[in-house]
Amino acid sequence: MALSLVSAFVLPSHVTDIGRTPFQTLLIPISRPAYKIANAIRERFQSRPAEDNRPNAAIEQENLALKQQVQRLNVQIEQLEQRAAERASLGGFETYCDRFVVSGADTNGRDGITIAGTRIGDVREDQPVLSSGGVIDFIGRITAVHGMAAHVRLLTDAGSSVTGHFVSFSASAGAQENQGLLAIVRGRGLGQMVIDNLHAQEVQNAGIQPGDWVILRDETWSHGLQGVRIGRVASIQPLAKQPLFAEIQLVPEENYLHLNDVWVMTRQP
Repeated sequence: MALSLVSAFVLPSHVTDIGRTPFQTLLIPISRPAYKIANAIRERFQSRPAEDNRPNAAIEQENLALKQQVQRLNVQIEQLEQRAAERASLGGFETYCDRFVVSGADTNGRDGITIAGTRIGDVREDQPVLSSGGVIDFIGRITAVHGMAAHVRLLTDAGSSVTGHFVSFSASAGAQENQGLLAIVRGRGLGQMVIDNLHAQEVQNAGIQPGDWVILRDETWSHGLQGVRIGRVASIQPLAKQPLFAEIQLVPEENYLHLNDVWVMTRQP
């Protein structure tokens, strides 16, 4: 209490305000809608005398309008909180990424999307693209930038390829990386990815099974991007043309062609 009294009545305000502004800045996405709600309610009541002689129907109509406004602002707060949670899920990449809306998907039989946004001027060819949502995947690269839009070639597109290694999960040991097998992940089109460069016996000995993840391990991409998820093992079976090799089908966590927005790594970590 003594410290509070000193802060309030003895120390000058420029001393006690140190550090407040940066902290408040972090809370703007949440505090701003709440601030709007408070102002709207205050203006409604301050602009009217204490005794309200309007008909009940008019008051009820105003109350309904206020409730609807509060409801809309609450939805905005929820959306901002969701965006903040998704940024946190980027695992440290949020400093290097910008978000862009998906404006369309390829219609020529290829797996690709078109993105747009206010920061499209920062987008360059070959920049990596990550999915949005609760699980962040490495999904492709920028292949062209034209005006206010850019094209993304997805990893599922036929001919796309990256390398990575497996991560297995168990209740007792948790996540275990298996760096002994370097998997070449190739796109097959229609949202599909496959690994077919590994001997079936090697895959069996390593204990790879459906549900395991494949994460990026590719010198083509920056060091900071290594370890990002590529896809999840859906099935393992002998390769039709070479039965001694395994055909490992991978699936993305969600359909890339149906994403609403994506992250583009416009700055290098």
